[in-house]
Amino acid sequence: MKRYFFLLPLAVAAFSGCQNNPKTAAAQDTITSSTSSPDGYYEATLAAASSPGRQIGLTLKPTGDAEMLTDYMNSTPEIVQIGNWTMTEGNVLITMVTVGSGNPAKDTLRFRLVDSSLVYQGAAYGSDGLTLVKKERPAPAEKSLVVWVRSESECDRGPGFGKTKCYEVQYGEQRKTAWEKLSEPIEGFSFEKGFIYKLKVTRVPRNPGIQDVGMYEYKLAEVLEKEKA
Repeated sequence: MKRYFFLLPLAVAAFSGCQNNPKTAAAQDTITSSTSSPDGYYEATLAAASSPGRQIGLTLKPTGDAEMLTDYMNSTPEIVQIGNWTMTEGNVLITMVTVGSGNPAKDTLRFRLVDSSLVYQGAAYGSDGLTLVKKERPAPAEKSLVVWVRSESECDRGPGFGKTKCYEVQYGEQRKTAWEKLSEPIEGFSFEKGFIYKLKVTRVPRNPGIQDVGMYEYKLAEVLEKEKA
């Protein structure tokens, strides 16, 4: 009888351990999900003083590459930043440069992964901060741009692909001092040397399956101004 009562507490303890195993597994699942890879597409819309708003889209690729698009939802193209991301203890560190700016300086952004969102850790986005929410990446859409053109030339697409028209351009309602290159023709536009043009242009996404061409094609919607250079 003594032996019987001595073994009974051990049996109860073993039974309790089996009962607790599902809870332990659940806790492990929670830890795993909170530290899982954050790759995917994230988006947020913020207010902006000089435009209708600011839409930010961030793509984190499984390869460690990152791309951030900032669209001020006006007549200018998106600001494109590319770089790399790493993750340590729930923090996502992104290092990027701005495409076409000519500035090699890198921007470093730190986010905290919270459920399916990235919460910015810093002061660059003001008191409201920045929270990017994970979602399906939207399909590319047409965008209306205001384009200033002051010269036209030919650009080489590369070996075997011939040449195409390209322009010195600026974007937006007001003209600035710095000019940049648009290495795509503007369908329907006839340039006359000695003039500066202000155009309304429709930017149309190309089929991503087409190789060795730019992401967009450009079509003239309206000549807004034409003045002597």
